[in-house]
Amino acid sequence: MEFLKKNRLLYWTIEILLLAILILVLSSLSFIFEPIGIFFRTIFFPLIVAGFLYYLLHPVADFLEKHFHLKHLLAVSLTFFIFVLLVILAFIAFMPQLVEQISNMLGSLPSFAKDMQKLVDSWAKSSWFKQLGQEIKVKDIQTQISKYSSTFLKVSLSSLGNIVSFMTTFTVNLITIPIMLFYMLADGDKFIPFINRFVFPSRTKEVSELAARMNKTISRYIDGQFIEAMFVMTFITVGYLIIHQPFAPILGIFSGLCVLIPYVGPYIGMLPSLFIAMTISGQQVLAVLAVVLIVSQLDGNLIYPNVIGRNLKIHPLTIIIILLSAGNIWGLFGMILGVPIYAILRTLFIFIYNLYQLRKGKKNSLEDALIKEKELPNDRLKQPKKED
Repeated sequence: MEFLKKNRLLYWTIEILLLAILILVLSSLSFIFEPIGIFFRTIFFPLIVAGFLYYLLHPVADFLEKHFHLKHLLAVSLTFFIFVLLVILAFIAFMPQLVEQISNMLGSLPSFAKDMQKLVDSWAKSSWFKQLGQEIKVKDIQTQISKYSSTFLKVSLSSLGNIVSFMTTFTVNLITIPIMLFYMLADGDKFIPFINRFVFPSRTKEVSELAARMNKTISRYIDGQFIEAMFVMTFITVGYLIIHQPFAPILGIFSGLCVLIPYVGPYIGMLPSLFIAMTISGQQVLAVLAVVLIVSQLDGNLIYPNVIGRNLKIHPLTIIIILLSAGNIWGLFGMILGVPIYAILRTLFIFIYNLYQLRKGKKNSLEDALIKEKELPNDRLKQPKKED
């Protein structure tokens, strides 16, 4: 064994082979693990959403409790009631317009496809397009546009059969998430005393300090991502309304969600707007690019550094692997949620590892035990936007 550790290549080769054999054996026992997987998939989404909302609302409840001298349960109930009321008001105010925008966009797909075909045809007749060479076949491009448009319409119509299933899941989550959220807000402060009482009775101070750091890191990350997404969503929508871009609210919401995707998010959020603008005029394309550029500059130089500031230190290669794997498994939503979920799980893992170190009696300085989390540099999860 000592020889293997000295020969690192042979050692890691054997480790990888053993891991592959373990995965192969476990995959053959899928009938055992499939029910467990279904269970976790069922509770995963409401648990993630409730946890996300907990970190957004917990500071509000804490503020009411400390500054207005309210009892904990009363502060939690008041925060929860205000949040639910705001969600209901927003749903009543914006949902009809949102549904109408989506319906209009789906209904406009055939006309958009025809406009794109006309645009390609006009390009084909221009001199600069002919100079690109004889390899580009205009009819093939037009055929592909028509094919993708008809395929999208067929998928949209066939997916109507899944509406009942979707509405059932949506209703269950609509009931489950608020219940989870309320109990998280009400009993979240009991988690650390529970650990101290049953696991680390002699390390109360260290465990409390570790938990405070973990909560601060996760809260800062979630709050920062939420504020950034809302900023981009709002100002992209306002900018599109100013330049009279069709379907501005839908495109703004899409851009705000996509900004959560590191590296490629802003470009993915811009693509639908560009395609729509191309069917209108060249000036509209330039207007869309100008709006995206202005908002990206404000976000990259003002919002992100001041709102998020120091962040979790994740290697760029890790981010790329997460994006590729999550995007392949869950599509766009996997790309949006992959890195935030990894960042949160990574912080939780560091917390559990630190507790393990404390339990083993390796009581070094807290700064070492905390993996120098407080001293991390301003290492963003995204590429700097100064070159936009």
